[in-house]
Amino acid sequence: MKRSHVLISSLLFASLACSLVSIVTSTPAPSLSPPILVLPTPLPTDESPAPLILENEDGTNIPPATVPVPVASPQPAVARHRLGDAIMLDGIEMIDALNGWAISGRDVLFTTDGAQTWREATPPEVLSPGSQVQAQGTFLDSDHAWVVFSFDNQIPVSAVVWHTRDSGQTWTASASLEHQAYGEQVWAEFFTLDATHLWLMIRGVYLGAGTHYATQFLRTMDGGRTWLPSIGDVGVDYTGMVFADPNHGLITWQTAGFYAASPPEYALTSDGAVNWQVHQLPPPAEAANLFETSPYCEPFQPHMLSSLSIRLLVGCFDEHDPPQVFSSYLYSSEDGGSTWTSIHLPEKILANQVALSFFDEDNALLLGRDIYRSADGGLGWEYTKSVNWDARFSFVDPQTGWAIARANGQTALVKTSNGGASWVEIRPVVGP
Repeated sequence: MKRSHVLISSLLFASLACSLVSIVTSTPAPSLSPPILVLPTPLPTDESPAPLILENEDGTNIPPATVPVPVASPQPAVARHRLGDAIMLDGIEMIDALNGWAISGRDVLFTTDGAQTWREATPPEVLSPGSQVQAQGTFLDSDHAWVVFSFDNQIPVSAVVWHTRDSGQTWTASASLEHQAYGEQVWAEFFTLDATHLWLMIRGVYLGAGTHYATQFLRTMDGGRTWLPSIGDVGVDYTGMVFADPNHGLITWQTAGFYAASPPEYALTSDGAVNWQVHQLPPPAEAANLFETSPYCEPFQPHMLSSLSIRLLVGCFDEHDPPQVFSSYLYSSEDGGSTWTSIHLPEKILANQVALSFFDEDNALLLGRDIYRSADGGLGWEYTKSVNWDARFSFVDPQTGWAIARANGQTALVKTSNGGASWVEIRPVVGP
């Protein structure tokens, strides 16, 4: 077994420049079960009933009848704010320099002017009075988005996923998820390949004799109308899910806890997440015994540029929180994971505390309190800037990006047009 591990209108961005908030990543205790992903689809047993085959008079088979899934009707978005109201953003996902989406608590928002003003585009979910409601979503382009709601840190078993095809003007509810994830806190994580194929993890965390995780994987092949269970829960802390096409995907996880050190692991699927095969990463060529000597070595943020071209981060660190000794690597494979090469990242980079963005095979960014860029596929990294705020970033190209910056309990929406070398504040308001 292995060891591991939104906006205040009066806020001036200048105040963030003199703030300092340390990044602290908690190290959860061991999970109940190790990451063993032997995940074939169960075969029918001898006791399974034989299918009923009906025949015409001439002996030809009659196709079995199918029960259609009820099709929900689109419903208009709801609005709760007045024109000109300042809004505080939790998350932002820009599509291009002008169009993008944001979430603010229970509200979903859409912009067409680069995040200056936002139109309300919230699905008509029935809200429980007095509950803490949080929207969680994924945004493919300017037209398509999918959103699910949590109530008091729980996603109901019968929750639906709302889908829009018209920039949030109207929304359609999916069939009930009927998920089996549970915990003291339950949330959703999506991966969106196209308007038809999406994957969803309903994740839960709970405290017992340590910290434990429960996850329900689901997938849709009809644009979110129905969601089918994929693989079962194996009790690990997932750190990434990515797909290159409807069949080929990759997941990573960490199993932080008091176990013996061992290589970081990941799993590949070639059938859309029905079956997964577990693999171990090799140690860096420059540090052949790193996985044996480092208390924690974990994979993060996988990217698939194609079914063969894979990128992911690996971070190795000690047992302190925050770590006192750590090193991070960018791993690359051009043959679907059969062989790997690794690049030692700048010494300030800690893999579990940065966002990795690839725009094509050459251009990439490492985004955190220290910002770096690469123009050669990650072989070399050029320092851009250090900031003293934590953030959630959204870049549409190597130069143009937004961040929800947080420091000292305050939040600001900021934008860069030069790859993070400088930032300006935006004060978003509700628009028409």
